Amino acid sequence: MASCLRDFTRMNPPNFYGSKVEEDSQEFIGEIYKILYAIRLSTSEKAELDTYQLKDVAQNWEKRESKVVDFINLRQGGMSVLEYSLKFTKYSKYAPTLVFDPRDEMNRFVMGVLDDLQEECHSAMLHDNMNNSRFMVHAQQVEETRAKRKSRDAKRAIFFDSGSSKGRLEIQDKPRFKKRVFQSSSFQVP
Repeated sequence: MASCLRDFTRMNPPNFYGSKVEEDSQEFIGEIYKILYAIRLSTSEKAELDTYQLKDVAQNWEKRESKVVDFINLRQGGMSVLEYSLKFTKYSKYAPTLVFDPRDEMNRFVMGVLDDLQEECHSAMLHDNMNNSRFMVHAQQVEETRAKRKSRDAKRAIFFDSGSSKGRLEIQDKPRFKKRVFQSSSFQVP
């Protein structure tokens, strides 16, 4: 690759900054294409050398486009709702046109959560005063509630499967407090 880079720079390729008014992106692409064609490089080598000539704003633009793709493909997967929410918020800043409207933002968020949370999230979106911050907190609370319920059910299953439930049921049949029997002679009614 070093020899390819040397050959490429010897051809004096143009730079593209993306911030200058007089720059023409089509002209830049045309010039780069001519040079890369003359050197006879593979497609991957062409892509590397092409981006090598992008400078400052153009490189930031390329990174931004990468973040937009990451945002579009973002799914909860093995993350918690909190982790997913944080990534969603981080990447949504790179794609403001996709989340311009609060309802669009909530819809995109729901598209990425796990299937078992989607129904609960869809019903929460129907509330008039729901915004994305409240919506994310609601999804986190639903996830936490389900995790607690699952843990509690698992503990109950272990408790009842261990055979100690019989003794517990027998104890429940006995009264917890002793009944006091008062003798009528000890009390005087006025």
